[in-house]
Amino acid sequence: MNESGSGSVLGLGIIFALVGVLCLGVRVQVENLALARLQASADTAVLAAADALRGLSVGFPCETADQIVKEFGATLEECHKVGSDIYIGVSQQVLGIVHRVKARAGSGISPLR
Repeated sequence: MNESGSGSVLGLGIIFALVGVLCLGVRVQVENLALARLQASADTAVLAAADALRGLSVGFPCETADQIVKEFGATLEECHKVGSDIYIGVSQQVLGIVHRVKARAGSGISPLR
């Protein structure tokens, strides 16, 4: 039996396996980073909408939130006001996966107390 070159094949197999694991790890990190950025954009938008709702800035709350979310490249799916609170839902597609987050801003005083 002639087994010359089998170490090279084994070495290449190990290298390709490591590259595959590395690529999978990078993809997971990209998804996590995209989700964190989307949550940050939703938080920014809901705070700006709350300012518009309270009269601290010019504009309508949901339109303000929509403008900010679009600047981040996402889509405002829902926006509604309940008393002095405002709720939004934001989505964005990253690498073929649609991420959805929600955010809320308000006075922090529960009407049930």
